[in-house]
Amino acid sequence: MKDYHTHHPSPNGGYICAVTRADWERIATAEGMIPCFGIHPWHAHEADPAELAFELDDWLTRHPQAGVGETGLDASPRHAATLETQRLLLQIHLGAAFRHERIVQLHGVQAWSEILKILRERHRCGTLPRVLLHAWNGSHEMAREFLQLGAFFSVGLRELSHPKAAERYARIPEGRLFPETDDQPAHWARTVALLGLLRGGLA
Repeated sequence: MKDYHTHHPSPNGGYICAVTRADWERIATAEGMIPCFGIHPWHAHEADPAELAFELDDWLTRHPQAGVGETGLDASPRHAATLETQRLLLQIHLGAAFRHERIVQLHGVQAWSEILKILRERHRCGTLPRVLLHAWNGSHEMAREFLQLGAFFSVGLRELSHPKAAERYARIPEGRLFPETDDQPAHWARTVALLGLLRGGLA
């Protein structure tokens, strides 16, 4: 089983996601990994939207196996001041992923409802790419809404250790929920074990 969201090369393979533009060169050459090019919402203020749109198209063309991300929305007090820019960058990432038929790695903090609204609108317009919701911690009811849009989910040790983990994850269908390590590669074995226990031997 591969790591579906990490920022570090893994012997298990998987998706290695950029946080800043400076990460792109590094992840593009990470052995055994699938790079995902993007700008994390925490760094939205550092990005030039027009330049990002051009570069994403270029890098996705040159790396036909690559995905898009990490992108998304973070409405927490620390990052809420850049929400307008975050929204614009999210649309740029989603547009590039749709044009190149790639999966998008989505980050959401206090913003899953808004992300759901954005994805629904793209679905209505026929421009929704495949999406993976990383570090998913929403309700089962909201998960069902995302599932109807074809979404996938990834979770790490932090999410699986939550008291509501069984309630959140046990009913997500097989093939739609995957392990991730994010910034904690040392947690891989425990993450896979916990997810397997939760899903009745998935691991």
